[in-house]
Amino acid sequence: MLGSLYGRHATKADLGYGLETQPTDWLQYLRRNCWGSYVALVDGPPLIARDPSGAVPTYYRHEDGIILCSNDVALFGGTYAIDWAMLRLNMTAEGYHGDRTCLADIFELRPATLLDGSCDPPSTQSFWSPWTFASLDRHDHAPNADELEAVIDHAVTCLASPFERPLALMSGGLDSSIVLAGLSKAGKAAQCLTMATKDPSGDERIYARMVAEHFGFPLHEGFYDTAHVDPARCAAPHLPHPKRRPLYQSMAHLATDVADATGADAFFSGNGGDHVFCFLQSATPILDCLRAGRPLLEVLAAYENIALLTGCSLGEALGSLWRRSRRPVRYSWPLTDDLLYAEQITQDATHPWLDCPEDALPGKAFHIAMLARMQEDMEAPFPLDGPPMVTPLMAQPVMETCLTIPSWKWISGGRNRSIARDAFRRRLPQKIADRRGKPGPARFSFEILKSFESRLKQMLLDGILAEQGIIDRGKVEAACGAIATLDGTQGRRLLQLADAESWCRHWSGRKIAYSPSDRPKENG
Repeated sequence: MLGSLYGRHATKADLGYGLETQPTDWLQYLRRNCWGSYVALVDGPPLIARDPSGAVPTYYRHEDGIILCSNDVALFGGTYAIDWAMLRLNMTAEGYHGDRTCLADIFELRPATLLDGSCDPPSTQSFWSPWTFASLDRHDHAPNADELEAVIDHAVTCLASPFERPLALMSGGLDSSIVLAGLSKAGKAAQCLTMATKDPSGDERIYARMVAEHFGFPLHEGFYDTAHVDPARCAAPHLPHPKRRPLYQSMAHLATDVADATGADAFFSGNGGDHVFCFLQSATPILDCLRAGRPLLEVLAAYENIALLTGCSLGEALGSLWRRSRRPVRYSWPLTDDLLYAEQITQDATHPWLDCPEDALPGKAFHIAMLARMQEDMEAPFPLDGPPMVTPLMAQPVMETCLTIPSWKWISGGRNRSIARDAFRRRLPQKIADRRGKPGPARFSFEILKSFESRLKQMLLDGILAEQGIIDRGKVEAACGAIATLDGTQGRRLLQLADAESWCRHWSGRKIAYSPSDRPKENG
Protein backbone atom coordinates (compact mmCIF):
# COMPACT_ATOMS: atom_id res chain seq x y z
CA MET A 1 0.00 0.00 0.00
CA LEU A 2 1.37 3.38 -1.01
CA GLY A 3 -0.35 6.36 0.59
CA SER A 4 -2.83 6.58 3.46
CA LEU A 5 -5.48 4.00 4.38
CA TYR A 6 -8.36 4.35 6.87
CA GLY A 7 -11.24 2.28 8.19
CA ARG A 8 -14.87 3.14 7.55
CA HIS A 9 -15.32 4.26 11.15
CA ALA A 10 -11.74 4.50 12.40
CA THR A 11 -8.58 6.43 11.64
CA LYS A 12 -6.76 3.14 11.03
CA ALA A 13 -7.71 0.44 8.55
CA ASP A 14 -8.18 -3.16 9.61
CA LEU A 15 -6.19 -5.26 7.17
CA GLY A 16 -6.84 -8.45 9.08
CA TYR A 17 -8.49 -10.02 6.06
CA GLY A 18 -6.17 -12.85 5.04
CA LEU A 19 -3.60 -11.82 2.48
CA GLU A 20 -3.52 -15.45 1.36
CA THR A 21 -6.88 -14.90 -0.36
CA GLN A 22 -7.17 -14.21 -4.07
CA PRO A 23 -5.89 -10.70 -4.95
CA THR A 24 -9.20 -9.63 -6.46
CA ASP A 25 -11.08 -10.77 -3.33
CA TRP A 26 -8.68 -8.79 -1.17
CA LEU A 27 -9.24 -5.68 -3.28
CA GLN A 28 -13.01 -6.05 -2.92
CA TYR A 29 -12.53 -6.29 0.84
CA LEU A 30 -10.42 -3.13 0.63
CA ARG A 31 -13.15 -1.34 -1.34
CA ARG A 32 -15.92 -2.26 1.09
CA ASN A 33 -14.14 -1.84 4.41
CA CYS A 34 -11.39 0.74 3.84
CA TRP A 35 -10.81 4.00 2.05
CA GLY A 36 -8.04 6.54 1.69
CA SER A 37 -5.51 8.15 -0.61
CA TYR A 38 -3.68 5.12 -1.87
CA VAL A 39 -2.35 2.95 -4.62
CA ALA A 40 -2.45 -0.79 -3.89
CA LEU A 41 0.05 -3.14 -5.53
CA VAL A 42 -0.56 -6.87 -5.44
CA ASP A 43 1.96 -9.43 -6.65
CA GLY A 44 1.27 -12.59 -8.64
CA PRO A 45 -0.27 -11.68 -11.05
CA PRO A 46 0.81 -8.05 -10.81
CA LEU A 47 -2.18 -5.81 -10.07
CA ILE A 48 -2.20 -2.07 -9.41
CA ALA A 49 -5.33 -0.36 -8.03
CA ARG A 50 -5.96 3.36 -7.60
CA ASP A 51 -8.44 4.43 -4.94
CA PRO A 52 -11.88 5.73 -6.05
CA SER A 53 -11.11 9.33 -5.09
CA GLY A 54 -7.99 9.36 -7.27
CA ALA A 55 -6.08 11.24 -4.57
CA VAL A 56 -2.70 9.76 -5.55
CA PRO A 57 -1.65 10.52 -9.15
CA THR A 58 -0.92 7.23 -10.90
CA TYR A 59 0.74 7.04 -14.30
CA TYR A 60 2.23 4.06 -16.04
CA ARG A 61 4.28 3.08 -19.05
CA HIS A 62 4.89 -0.41 -20.42
CA GLU A 63 7.79 -1.51 -22.59
CA ASP A 64 9.61 -4.78 -23.18
CA GLY A 65 7.24 -6.61 -20.84
CA ILE A 66 7.97 -4.23 -17.95
CA ILE A 67 5.46 -1.86 -16.31
CA LEU A 68 6.80 1.37 -14.87
CA CYS A 69 4.39 3.10 -12.48
CA SER A 70 4.84 6.49 -10.79
CA ASN A 71 3.07 9.56 -9.47
CA ASP A 72 5.63 11.68 -11.36
CA VAL A 73 5.96 11.22 -15.13
CA ALA A 74 9.46 12.75 -15.08
CA LEU A 75 10.70 9.61 -13.33
CA PHE A 76 10.01 7.47 -16.38
CA GLY A 77 13.05 8.93 -18.12
CA GLY A 78 13.98 8.82 -21.78
CA THR A 79 12.72 11.16 -24.47
CA TYR A 80 9.18 12.53 -24.24
CA ALA A 81 6.88 13.19 -27.17
CA ILE A 82 3.42 14.72 -27.32
CA ASP A 83 0.37 12.65 -28.21
CA TRP A 84 -1.27 15.16 -30.53
CA ALA A 85 -4.59 13.32 -30.73
CA MET A 86 -4.98 13.43 -26.96
CA LEU A 87 -3.85 17.06 -26.79
CA ARG A 88 -6.58 17.93 -29.32
CA LEU A 89 -9.13 16.12 -27.16
CA ASN A 90 -7.80 17.95 -24.10
CA MET A 91 -8.39 21.24 -25.90
CA THR A 92 -11.93 20.35 -27.00
CA ALA A 93 -13.21 18.56 -23.87
CA GLU A 94 -12.48 20.76 -20.86
CA GLY A 95 -11.82 18.85 -17.65
CA TYR A 96 -11.59 15.48 -19.36
CA HIS A 97 -9.08 12.84 -18.26
CA GLY A 98 -8.61 9.89 -20.57
CA ASP A 99 -6.66 6.74 -19.88
CA ARG A 100 -4.06 8.09 -22.32
CA THR A 101 -2.25 11.24 -21.28
CA CYS A 102 -1.07 13.99 -23.61
CA LEU A 103 2.43 12.44 -23.51
CA ALA A 104 2.92 9.59 -25.97
CA ASP A 105 3.00 6.07 -24.49
CA ILE A 106 2.26 7.32 -20.96
CA PHE A 107 -1.09 6.32 -19.49
CA GLU A 108 -3.08 7.42 -16.45
CA LEU A 109 -4.70 4.81 -14.24
CA ARG A 110 -8.14 6.27 -13.64
CA PRO A 111 -9.64 6.38 -10.14
CA ALA A 112 -11.29 3.12 -8.99
CA THR A 113 -9.46 1.25 -11.75
CA LEU A 114 -7.38 -1.90 -11.58
CA LEU A 115 -4.39 -2.46 -13.87
CA ASP A 116 -3.68 -6.10 -14.70
CA GLY A 117 -0.02 -6.45 -15.58
CA SER A 118 -0.24 -10.12 -16.56
CA CYS A 119 -1.47 -9.14 -20.04
CA ASP A 120 0.58 -7.62 -22.83
CA PRO A 121 -0.40 -4.86 -23.20
CA PRO A 122 -1.76 -4.44 -19.65
CA SER A 123 -5.55 -4.32 -19.32
CA THR A 124 -7.73 -2.23 -17.01
CA GLN A 125 -11.06 -2.75 -15.31
CA SER A 126 -13.14 -0.90 -12.70
CA PHE A 127 -13.32 -2.26 -9.16
CA TRP A 128 -15.69 0.46 -7.83
CA SER A 129 -18.60 2.21 -9.54
CA PRO A 130 -20.52 5.31 -8.44
CA TRP A 131 -23.67 3.75 -9.89
CA THR A 132 -23.68 1.25 -7.02
CA PHE A 133 -24.67 4.11 -4.70
CA ALA A 134 -26.98 5.96 -7.11
CA SER A 135 -29.56 3.20 -7.60
CA LEU A 136 -33.27 3.92 -7.07
CA ASP A 137 -33.60 1.48 -4.17
CA ARG A 138 -31.21 3.66 -2.13
CA HIS A 139 -33.41 6.77 -2.30
CA ASP A 140 -35.82 5.73 0.47
CA HIS A 141 -32.87 5.28 2.82
CA ALA A 142 -30.88 8.35 1.80
CA PRO A 143 -28.67 9.84 4.54
CA ASN A 144 -29.88 12.95 6.33
CA ALA A 145 -27.86 16.08 7.13
CA ASP A 146 -26.56 14.69 10.42
CA GLU A 147 -25.20 11.58 8.71
CA LEU A 148 -23.49 13.66 6.02
CA GLU A 149 -21.93 15.87 8.72
CA ALA A 150 -20.52 12.82 10.49
CA VAL A 151 -19.07 11.37 7.27
CA ILE A 152 -17.37 14.64 6.33
CA ASP A 153 -15.98 15.12 9.85
CA HIS A 154 -14.57 11.58 9.76
CA ALA A 155 -12.98 12.18 6.35
CA VAL A 156 -11.36 15.46 7.44
CA THR A 157 -10.12 13.96 10.73
CA CYS A 158 -8.55 10.97 8.98
CA LEU A 159 -6.97 12.92 6.14
CA ALA A 160 -5.61 15.54 8.57
CA SER A 161 -4.17 12.97 10.99
CA PRO A 162 -0.68 12.75 9.36
CA PHE A 163 -0.23 16.54 9.46
CA GLU A 164 0.59 18.98 12.24
CA ARG A 165 0.27 22.37 10.56
CA PRO A 166 -2.32 22.35 7.75
CA LEU A 167 -2.82 25.51 5.71
CA ALA A 168 -6.47 25.84 4.64
CA LEU A 169 -7.10 27.55 1.30
CA MET A 170 -10.11 29.75 2.05
CA SER A 171 -12.41 31.27 -0.54
CA GLY A 172 -15.07 32.41 1.90
CA GLY A 173 -17.59 30.07 0.31
CA LEU A 174 -19.53 27.15 1.72
CA ASP A 175 -17.23 24.28 0.68
CA SER A 176 -13.93 25.59 2.05
CA SER A 177 -15.75 26.67 5.23
CA ILE A 178 -17.04 23.12 5.75
CA VAL A 179 -13.47 21.81 5.49
CA LEU A 180 -12.34 24.39 8.05
CA ALA A 181 -15.14 23.29 10.37
CA GLY A 182 -13.81 19.75 10.07
CA LEU A 183 -10.25 20.84 10.85
CA SER A 184 -11.51 22.71 13.91
CA LYS A 185 -13.34 19.64 15.22
CA ALA A 186 -10.23 17.52 14.57
CA GLY A 187 -8.29 19.86 16.88
CA LYS A 188 -5.75 20.87 14.24
CA ALA A 189 -3.66 24.03 14.61
CA ALA A 190 -4.63 25.19 11.15
CA GLN A 191 -3.90 28.51 9.52
CA CYS A 192 -5.81 29.98 6.58
CA LEU A 193 -4.92 31.67 3.31
CA THR A 194 -7.29 33.64 1.13
CA MET A 195 -6.36 35.10 -2.26
CA ALA A 196 -8.06 38.13 -3.75
CA THR A 197 -7.96 40.19 -6.91
CA LYS A 198 -7.05 43.85 -6.59
CA ASP A 199 -10.35 44.52 -8.32
CA PRO A 200 -13.28 44.38 -5.82
CA SER A 201 -15.13 41.87 -8.03
CA GLY A 202 -12.81 39.08 -6.91
CA ASP A 203 -12.17 40.18 -3.33
CA GLU A 204 -13.80 37.81 -0.82
CA ARG A 205 -11.63 38.64 2.17
CA ILE A 206 -14.56 39.85 4.25
CA TYR A 207 -16.10 36.34 4.12
CA ALA A 208 -12.78 34.57 4.69
CA ARG A 209 -12.16 36.75 7.75
CA MET A 210 -15.62 35.92 9.06
CA VAL A 211 -14.95 32.17 8.91
CA ALA A 212 -11.37 32.30 10.20
CA GLU A 213 -12.39 34.47 13.17
CA HIS A 214 -15.34 32.18 13.88
CA PHE A 215 -12.98 29.21 14.36
CA GLY A 216 -10.12 31.23 15.85
CA PHE A 217 -7.62 30.42 13.09
CA PRO A 218 -5.00 32.94 11.84
CA LEU A 219 -5.74 34.25 8.34
CA HIS A 220 -3.16 35.26 5.73
CA GLU A 221 -4.27 37.43 2.82
CA GLY A 222 -2.63 37.67 -0.57
CA PHE A 223 -3.34 39.37 -3.88
CA TYR A 224 -3.08 37.81 -7.29
CA ASP A 225 -0.33 39.63 -9.21
CA THR A 226 0.80 39.45 -12.82
CA ALA A 227 4.38 39.71 -11.52
CA HIS A 228 3.99 36.07 -10.48
CA VAL A 229 3.08 34.99 -14.01
CA ASP A 230 5.43 34.08 -16.85
CA PRO A 231 3.56 33.34 -20.12
CA ALA A 232 6.47 31.17 -21.26
CA ARG A 233 5.97 28.86 -18.28
CA CYS A 234 2.98 26.52 -18.01
CA ALA A 235 0.87 26.42 -14.87
CA ALA A 236 1.80 22.84 -13.90
CA PRO A 237 4.88 21.56 -15.76
CA HIS A 238 4.88 18.32 -13.74
CA LEU A 239 1.55 17.14 -15.20
CA PRO A 240 1.24 15.04 -18.40
CA HIS A 241 -1.37 17.47 -19.76
CA PRO A 242 -1.91 21.25 -19.63
CA LYS A 243 -3.46 22.70 -16.47
CA ARG A 244 -5.06 25.47 -18.58
CA ARG A 245 -5.13 28.48 -16.21
CA PRO A 246 -2.06 30.76 -15.94
CA LEU A 247 -3.54 32.30 -12.76
CA TYR A 248 -2.44 29.08 -11.01
CA GLN A 249 1.12 30.45 -11.24
CA SER A 250 0.18 33.33 -8.97
CA MET A 251 -1.81 31.02 -6.70
CA ALA A 252 1.17 28.68 -6.34
CA HIS A 253 3.50 31.64 -5.62
CA LEU A 254 1.26 32.98 -2.84
CA ALA A 255 0.54 29.58 -1.29
CA THR A 256 4.20 28.50 -1.34
CA ASP A 257 5.33 31.74 0.33
CA VAL A 258 2.81 31.39 3.17
CA ALA A 259 3.55 27.67 3.56
CA ASP A 260 7.26 28.42 3.88
CA ALA A 261 6.65 31.20 6.40
CA THR A 262 4.30 29.13 8.58
CA GLY A 263 5.97 25.74 8.24
CA ALA A 264 2.76 24.29 6.77
CA ASP A 265 2.99 20.59 5.95
CA ALA A 266 -0.21 20.32 3.84
CA PHE A 267 -2.69 22.44 1.92
CA PHE A 268 -6.37 21.69 2.64
CA SER A 269 -8.87 22.68 -0.05
CA GLY A 270 -12.65 22.66 -0.47
CA ASN A 271 -12.25 21.78 -4.14
CA GLY A 272 -14.90 19.47 -5.52
CA GLY A 273 -17.75 20.67 -3.30
CA ASP A 274 -19.95 21.75 -6.21
CA HIS A 275 -19.43 18.36 -7.85
CA VAL A 276 -19.96 16.18 -4.77
CA PHE A 277 -22.89 18.22 -3.42
CA CYS A 278 -24.73 17.96 -6.76
CA PHE A 279 -24.83 21.65 -7.74
CA LEU A 280 -27.63 21.67 -10.35
CA GLN A 281 -29.18 24.68 -12.10
CA SER A 282 -31.74 22.96 -14.31
CA ALA A 283 -35.12 21.21 -14.23
CA THR A 284 -33.42 17.79 -14.09
CA PRO A 285 -34.36 17.14 -10.40
CA ILE A 286 -38.05 17.45 -11.35
CA LEU A 287 -37.59 14.83 -14.06
CA ASP A 288 -35.77 12.56 -11.59
CA CYS A 289 -38.63 12.93 -9.11
CA LEU A 290 -41.21 12.03 -11.75
CA ARG A 291 -39.32 9.03 -13.09
CA ALA A 292 -38.67 7.75 -9.58
CA GLY A 293 -42.45 7.62 -9.04
CA ARG A 294 -42.44 9.98 -6.08
CA PRO A 295 -45.75 11.27 -4.58
CA LEU A 296 -47.39 14.26 -6.27
CA LEU A 297 -46.64 16.61 -3.36
CA GLU A 298 -42.93 15.77 -3.60
CA VAL A 299 -42.96 16.47 -7.36
CA LEU A 300 -44.72 19.81 -6.82
CA ALA A 301 -42.16 20.71 -4.14
CA ALA A 302 -39.38 20.00 -6.65
CA TYR A 303 -41.07 22.41 -9.12
CA GLU A 304 -41.26 25.11 -6.45
CA ASN A 305 -37.66 24.60 -5.38
CA ILE A 306 -36.38 24.86 -8.96
CA ALA A 307 -38.33 28.09 -9.43
CA LEU A 308 -36.87 29.53 -6.23
CA LEU A 309 -33.35 28.37 -7.10
CA THR A 310 -33.23 29.63 -10.68
CA GLY A 311 -35.79 32.44 -10.65
CA CYS A 312 -37.66 30.89 -13.56
CA SER A 313 -41.42 30.85 -13.98
CA LEU A 314 -43.56 27.71 -13.92
CA GLY A 315 -43.84 27.85 -17.70
CA GLU A 316 -40.07 28.13 -18.12
CA ALA A 317 -39.56 25.20 -15.74
CA LEU A 318 -42.02 23.09 -17.74
CA GLY A 319 -40.29 24.02 -21.00
CA SER A 320 -36.90 23.09 -19.59
CA LEU A 321 -38.34 19.84 -18.23
CA TRP A 322 -39.77 18.94 -21.64
CA ARG A 323 -36.49 19.64 -23.44
CA ARG A 324 -34.47 17.60 -20.95
CA SER A 325 -36.90 14.68 -21.14
CA ARG A 326 -36.30 14.48 -24.91
CA ARG A 327 -32.56 13.99 -24.51
CA PRO A 328 -30.77 10.76 -23.61
CA VAL A 329 -30.17 10.06 -19.92
CA ARG A 330 -26.46 9.52 -20.54
CA TYR A 331 -24.31 12.60 -20.02
CA SER A 332 -22.41 13.73 -23.09
CA TRP A 333 -19.17 15.54 -22.40
CA PRO A 334 -19.42 19.04 -23.95
CA LEU A 335 -16.96 19.67 -26.77
CA THR A 336 -15.92 23.04 -28.14
CA ASP A 337 -13.89 24.10 -31.15
CA ASP A 338 -13.58 27.73 -30.03
CA LEU A 339 -10.42 29.20 -31.67
CA LEU A 340 -9.55 25.75 -33.05
CA TYR A 341 -9.97 24.32 -36.49
CA ALA A 342 -13.43 22.73 -36.46
CA GLU A 343 -12.09 19.43 -37.76
CA GLN A 344 -10.00 19.04 -34.61
CA ILE A 345 -13.01 17.45 -32.87
CA THR A 346 -12.42 13.91 -34.08
CA GLN A 347 -13.36 11.78 -31.06
CA ASP A 348 -15.70 11.73 -28.07
CA ALA A 349 -14.68 11.98 -24.44
CA THR A 350 -15.49 8.53 -23.07
CA HIS A 351 -15.45 7.42 -19.44
CA PRO A 352 -16.79 4.23 -17.81
CA TRP A 353 -18.76 6.28 -15.26
CA LEU A 354 -20.80 7.84 -18.08
CA ASP A 355 -22.28 4.45 -19.02
CA CYS A 356 -25.69 4.35 -17.32
CA PRO A 357 -27.73 1.37 -16.13
CA GLU A 358 -31.22 1.01 -17.63
CA ASP A 359 -33.03 2.58 -14.66
CA ALA A 360 -30.65 5.54 -14.35
CA LEU A 361 -32.04 8.98 -13.63
CA PRO A 362 -30.69 11.95 -15.65
CA GLY A 363 -29.91 13.97 -12.51
CA LYS A 364 -27.72 11.16 -11.19
CA ALA A 365 -26.07 10.80 -14.60
CA PHE A 366 -25.13 14.47 -14.36
CA HIS A 367 -24.01 14.12 -10.72
CA ILE A 368 -21.73 11.20 -11.59
CA ALA A 369 -20.34 13.03 -14.63
CA MET A 370 -19.41 15.89 -12.30
CA LEU A 371 -17.49 13.41 -10.13
CA ALA A 372 -15.57 12.34 -13.23
CA ARG A 373 -14.83 15.99 -14.00
CA MET A 374 -13.58 16.82 -10.51
CA GLN A 375 -10.35 14.90 -11.09
CA GLU A 376 -8.93 18.10 -12.58
CA ASP A 377 -9.74 19.95 -9.33
CA MET A 378 -7.83 17.37 -7.32
CA GLU A 379 -4.57 18.01 -9.17
CA ALA A 380 -2.50 20.52 -7.25
CA PRO A 381 -0.89 23.32 -9.27
CA PHE A 382 1.80 23.55 -6.56
CA PRO A 383 5.37 22.20 -6.91
CA LEU A 384 5.75 18.46 -6.33
CA ASP A 385 8.45 18.98 -3.69
CA GLY A 386 6.16 21.17 -1.55
CA PRO A 387 3.32 20.28 0.84
CA PRO A 388 0.63 18.02 -0.66
CA MET A 389 -2.86 19.33 -1.39
CA VAL A 390 -5.64 17.44 0.41
CA THR A 391 -9.26 17.60 -0.79
CA PRO A 392 -11.49 15.96 1.88
CA LEU A 393 -14.78 16.58 0.05
CA MET A 394 -13.59 14.19 -2.65
CA ALA A 395 -12.95 11.35 -0.19
CA GLN A 396 -14.58 8.03 -1.07
CA PRO A 397 -17.03 7.92 1.91
CA VAL A 398 -18.19 11.48 1.15
CA MET A 399 -18.78 10.64 -2.51
CA GLU A 400 -20.68 7.46 -1.65
CA THR A 401 -22.89 9.23 0.90
CA CYS A 402 -23.72 12.09 -1.46
CA LEU A 403 -24.50 9.73 -4.34
CA THR A 404 -27.27 8.07 -2.33
CA ILE A 405 -29.08 11.42 -1.88
CA PRO A 406 -31.65 12.08 -4.66
CA SER A 407 -31.06 15.13 -6.84
CA TRP A 408 -34.32 16.81 -5.78
CA LYS A 409 -33.28 16.75 -2.12
CA TRP A 410 -30.13 18.74 -2.90
CA ILE A 411 -32.35 21.73 -3.85
CA SER A 412 -34.68 21.69 -0.82
CA GLY A 413 -35.96 25.15 0.01
CA GLY A 414 -34.69 26.48 -3.32
CA ARG A 415 -31.08 26.32 -2.09
CA ASN A 416 -28.23 24.62 -3.93
CA ARG A 417 -26.20 22.08 -1.89
CA SER A 418 -29.03 22.22 0.69
CA ILE A 419 -28.15 19.00 2.57
CA ALA A 420 -24.56 20.20 3.06
CA ARG A 421 -25.83 23.58 4.27
CA ASP A 422 -28.13 21.93 6.79
CA ALA A 423 -25.35 19.58 7.91
CA PHE A 424 -23.05 22.42 9.00
CA ARG A 425 -25.49 25.27 9.60
CA ARG A 426 -25.07 25.31 13.37
CA ARG A 427 -21.27 25.31 13.06
CA LEU A 428 -20.85 28.10 10.49
CA PRO A 429 -21.61 31.82 10.53
CA GLN A 430 -25.15 32.27 9.20
CA LYS A 431 -24.00 34.47 6.29
CA ILE A 432 -21.70 31.67 5.13
CA ALA A 433 -24.27 28.89 5.53
CA ASP A 434 -26.79 30.92 3.51
CA ARG A 435 -24.35 32.16 0.88
CA ARG A 436 -25.57 31.01 -2.57
CA GLY A 437 -22.63 31.89 -4.80
CA LYS A 438 -19.36 33.73 -4.91
CA PRO A 439 -17.27 35.62 -7.47
CA GLY A 440 -14.00 34.28 -8.77
CA PRO A 441 -10.69 35.70 -10.01
CA ALA A 442 -11.98 36.30 -13.54
CA ARG A 443 -10.77 39.89 -13.45
CA PHE A 444 -7.22 38.72 -12.79
CA SER A 445 -7.34 36.57 -15.92
CA PHE A 446 -8.19 39.71 -17.88
CA GLU A 447 -5.23 41.48 -16.26
CA ILE A 448 -2.95 38.68 -17.50
CA LEU A 449 -4.31 39.09 -21.03
CA LYS A 450 -3.71 42.85 -20.99
CA SER A 451 -0.26 42.61 -19.40
CA PHE A 452 1.10 40.05 -21.84
CA GLU A 453 -0.99 40.83 -24.91
CA SER A 454 1.85 41.04 -27.44
CA ARG A 455 3.80 38.08 -26.01
CA LEU A 456 0.71 35.85 -25.98
CA LYS A 457 -0.07 36.77 -29.57
CA GLN A 458 3.45 35.97 -30.75
CA MET A 459 3.53 32.71 -28.76
CA LEU A 460 0.30 31.45 -30.26
CA LEU A 461 0.68 32.60 -33.86
CA ASP A 462 4.28 31.34 -34.17
CA GLY A 463 4.07 28.39 -31.83
CA ILE A 464 3.72 24.62 -31.79
CA LEU A 465 -0.10 24.60 -31.73
CA ALA A 466 -0.19 26.66 -34.92
CA GLU A 467 2.49 24.49 -36.51
CA GLN A 468 0.49 21.35 -35.72
CA GLY A 469 -2.67 22.86 -37.19
CA ILE A 470 -4.56 22.72 -33.90
CA ILE A 471 -5.46 26.39 -33.48
CA ASP A 472 -7.10 28.53 -36.13
CA ARG A 473 -4.51 31.26 -36.59
CA GLY A 474 -7.01 33.65 -38.16
CA LYS A 475 -9.47 33.38 -35.26
CA VAL A 476 -6.69 33.57 -32.67
CA GLU A 477 -5.18 36.66 -34.33
CA ALA A 478 -8.59 38.35 -34.36
CA ALA A 479 -9.15 37.49 -30.68
CA CYS A 480 -5.69 38.79 -29.72
CA GLY A 481 -6.44 42.02 -31.52
CA ALA A 482 -9.68 42.58 -29.60
CA ILE A 483 -8.73 41.61 -26.05
CA ALA A 484 -10.39 44.68 -24.55
CA THR A 485 -13.78 43.64 -25.98
CA LEU A 486 -13.59 39.86 -25.45
CA ASP A 487 -16.17 38.22 -23.22
CA GLY A 488 -15.02 36.09 -20.31
CA THR A 489 -15.38 32.82 -22.20
CA GLN A 490 -13.16 33.75 -25.12
CA GLY A 491 -10.62 35.51 -22.91
CA ARG A 492 -10.35 32.39 -20.77
CA ARG A 493 -9.93 30.36 -23.96
CA LEU A 494 -6.95 32.45 -25.08
CA LEU A 495 -5.27 31.84 -21.74
CA GLN A 496 -5.97 28.10 -21.97
CA LEU A 497 -4.30 27.97 -25.38
CA ALA A 498 -1.34 29.98 -24.08
CA ASP A 499 -0.84 27.53 -21.22
CA ALA A 500 -1.13 24.60 -23.64
CA GLU A 501 1.48 26.19 -25.88
CA SER A 502 3.88 26.62 -22.94
CA TRP A 503 3.21 23.04 -21.86
CA CYS A 504 4.03 21.76 -25.36
CA ARG A 505 7.30 23.69 -25.40
CA HIS A 506 8.17 22.29 -21.98
CA TRP A 507 7.66 18.63 -22.94
CA SER A 508 8.26 18.37 -26.68
CA GLY A 509 11.44 16.34 -27.20
CA ARG A 510 12.34 16.70 -23.52
CA LYS A 511 14.95 14.26 -22.25
CA ILE A 512 15.22 13.04 -18.66
CA ALA A 513 18.47 11.49 -17.51
CA TYR A 514 16.92 8.35 -16.01
CA SER A 515 15.94 5.59 -18.41
CA PRO A 516 14.61 2.05 -17.87
CA SER A 517 17.83 0.77 -19.49
CA ASP A 518 19.76 2.38 -16.61
CA ARG A 519 18.32 -0.10 -14.09
CA PRO A 520 21.01 -2.30 -12.49
CA LYS A 521 21.28 -5.87 -13.77
CA GLU A 522 20.17 -8.71 -11.51
CA ASN A 523 23.77 -9.52 -10.62
CA GLY A 524 25.02 -5.99 -10.34
